[in-house]
Amino acid sequence: MTAIWHSIVVYLTAALPLIEGKGAVVLARVLGLPLPLSNVLCIAGSYTPVPFLLYGRRDPKLPLQIFEKLPKTVRRYVRRYGCWALLVMIAVPFTGLGCWLGALFANTMRLDKRRSALAIFVGNALAILLMTGCLSGVILAFRHFFLPGGA
Repeated sequence: MTAIWHSIVVYLTAALPLIEGKGAVVLARVLGLPLPLSNVLCIAGSYTPVPFLLYGRRDPKLPLQIFEKLPKTVRRYVRRYGCWALLVMIAVPFTGLGCWLGALFANTMRLDKRRSALAIFVGNALAILLMTGCLSGVILAFRHFFLPGGA
């Protein structure tokens, strides 16, 4: 029964802005969920708000204020490469750019919605898999170097 509650908590945490799936991966490891289940929950949870953000009403002021703080090079690459740049921005797990900002960015830049949705999904899945791999490596290294008896 606790595994169900842990799964719900991980899913809902992954749907939160700024934390998203990358932070929920850490939470899933702390709660002891199996890796395949935690990856599926994190990918699904962080992708849940994307259709609402992509196909929702455009707020002309809010996204522009957010993206004015991003470097001009990021905006230039998105204009030039479109959804490929969006995929790469989201796939790098340590940038802080995730599904929420990616969807708002795609909506603001008026990118193709279907391609943007696919790019966000693939970038999100890659980021979560990379985050899981990095976290597993850190845990393994910690066990090996700091715990008696090693891994």
